[in-house]
Amino acid sequence: MSLWLQSSLQALESGDYERFRRGILPIAPLPIPDCLGREVEFAERRCRDLSQDRLFPIRFLWLLEANEQRRWGYPPLARSHYHPETLLDFWERAIADPDYRQAREAEGFRFDLEERAVEMTAGWIYIGERFIEDLFEVEDALGVTLQFPSPPSGEPRPAFAARRRGRGSGC
Repeated sequence: MSLWLQSSLQALESGDYERFRRGILPIAPLPIPDCLGREVEFAERRCRDLSQDRLFPIRFLWLLEANEQRRWGYPPLARSHYHPETLLDFWERAIADPDYRQAREAEGFRFDLEERAVEMTAGWIYIGERFIEDLFEVEDALGVTLQFPSPPSGEPRPAFAARRRGRGSGC
């Protein structure tokens, strides 16, 4: 696992997304959800110039965090940084309110409305059409429900509780 992880992180950090997608993902020592492929395809289209556009592979990081939580009980956010609900709320508000989006752009955030992505401090985050479903897909692949610290208490709980209740028996 550690050699695979090292190769994965090296390929993602260096922008060698094709090598990651074609050479590294197929030999993964853990189940790989389809959403990781979509995230890497986004990076291949959007993050070609690493000096200006870096991918922040949140789905890949969720996968690592889910594996760490499953094996050792580590809580998420150590790698993925952004709480999924907060991130999606930020995105949806920026899409719905042009004034809010413009104010965030003045602060240095960039939005790609066509690709459905936002550049945060850590890099470009692909939101896509299925952000919540992608999180559930990662969880289902490893059979774990990620327990994110809930603001403001920090108490661990699953993200998107209302959607979770509506999906039935999932993780």
